[in-house]
Amino acid sequence: MPMDDCLALIMDEVDLLVAELKELHASRLHFRIYHRFHKPGTVCAPGEEIFAACLVHRGREFYLRLSLALRILFDYLARHSHLPQSAAQIEAGIRGDRYYVQHASNVLGSSKLIRSIPRSYVRVYIERLRTAIDQVLNQAGLLIDSRAVLLTEATVMNETGYRLRVVLELVHIEI
Repeated sequence: MPMDDCLALIMDEVDLLVAELKELHASRLHFRIYHRFHKPGTVCAPGEEIFAACLVHRGREFYLRLSLALRILFDYLARHSHLPQSAAQIEAGIRGDRYYVQHASNVLGSSKLIRSIPRSYVRVYIERLRTAIDQVLNQAGLLIDSRAVLLTEATVMNETGYRLRVVLELVHIEI
């Protein structure tokens, strides 16, 4: 194969990779959240457990290593990603939603699977969530900063809002 043909092939491959990277930056990442212990005939009903969250990229799943509190926060932010929410709004949303208040209550002895997320902890949890997202993005080989996925948006006053910029897929698994 002549040298010009090899260079043309390499340039085509580089162009494809650059276009793919631009598309990834412009589009939202795809995350899949697994729920279990649901009752037949229901979808995302109180009593289910947020079992796991994964980044889906090129047909593979990359597991986010999240504690229970971070799984709850990630699920909440993913399901309410259309508008940024302050720490107080996040706390109120989680405390006021039966889905989170009764988290995993379909399992006997489930008190170990319930967490509240105080407003004062939200900022710390957001940074831990970003660390987990950075780890999974690196594992998937994506050169994207978690701050482009989990946004921090300031208001005109002294308040900060948070929101996930993702495509969410909820999956209910049978155990």
